[in-house]
Amino acid sequence: MKFLVILICLALNYLWLKHYDRFDDRWFFRFRENMEVVAQRVVRNAAIWWPAMALIYALPLLFLVLVLHLAAGLALGLPTMLIHILIVLVAFDRTQPGKLARDFLEIWAEGDQDAGIAFLRREFRGADKQKFANEEEIAYFFRKHLVYRSFEKMFVQFFWYLALGPAGVLVSYISYQLRDGRNEQTHPKSAETIDSVILLLEWIPLRLVALSFSLAGNFVHCFNQLKQSFWEFGRKEDNAGLLYSFAGFALFGGIAREEANAEEGDANTRGRNYQAYEIESLQGLLERCQLLWLSLLALFTIFGPVM
Repeated sequence: MKFLVILICLALNYLWLKHYDRFDDRWFFRFRENMEVVAQRVVRNAAIWWPAMALIYALPLLFLVLVLHLAAGLALGLPTMLIHILIVLVAFDRTQPGKLARDFLEIWAEGDQDAGIAFLRREFRGADKQKFANEEEIAYFFRKHLVYRSFEKMFVQFFWYLALGPAGVLVSYISYQLRDGRNEQTHPKSAETIDSVILLLEWIPLRLVALSFSLAGNFVHCFNQLKQSFWEFGRKEDNAGLLYSFAGFALFGGIAREEANAEEGDANTRGRNYQAYEIESLQGLLERCQLLWLSLLALFTIFGPVM
């Protein structure tokens, strides 16, 4: 059933959610605020942060378990499948990586730096805190966060859905929302805990995606880099940068040849074309990795006794 759920979610995400977001994540932030208020009323100590976090994780999970229990055995499992689909769709990125790349490249082709920066600040977390000095920094930020956004919104969800079902997806969704919704009032211990949870959630998927990059790109360069950093783990680890470095090693040969062959036009045009080529190459790498994951999942579904 998991393979079918993932295929349906990908199809719905591409066709139904292609142009605008029909799922509103603001419900979660209202829920978080209500749980924080409840925890403050019970504990009456602003220094104690963990009761609110426990409620934020526990109540959705308990509700999910209850709903799945009530739906079990009904209508040949169709209600259960619909619940799985809903949970995965909520966690997926509602903007396809290909659409993100196309929209950015349209702005990039016009050479409007202000429009490019506005796009980054609208689409990516943390862009509003960045100071972009030139076009190269704008393109680098987009490439790096395009890879990481695809990773956290798709591959991480794939992995934890296959490992733990909808409960795994819900835990990862809550963790990312807590990270993205933090502000000046967030308790430092709470922020540290969320960062540690996300590191745990991403550790195995990141290495599986890096292995996928090596299979879908330059195996020798990417796999050697993966071996060197395989066991690294820590709060200071930049998973976005690490993942982007893996993608860069996987695409090293193609990008280097394209740069050497760029002879026409002025320097700015050549540089802009080269940056666009890198973005298109990353998009192609992500699509090949997604196809690789789906192919392996299909094989496990057909031949594996567990799936």
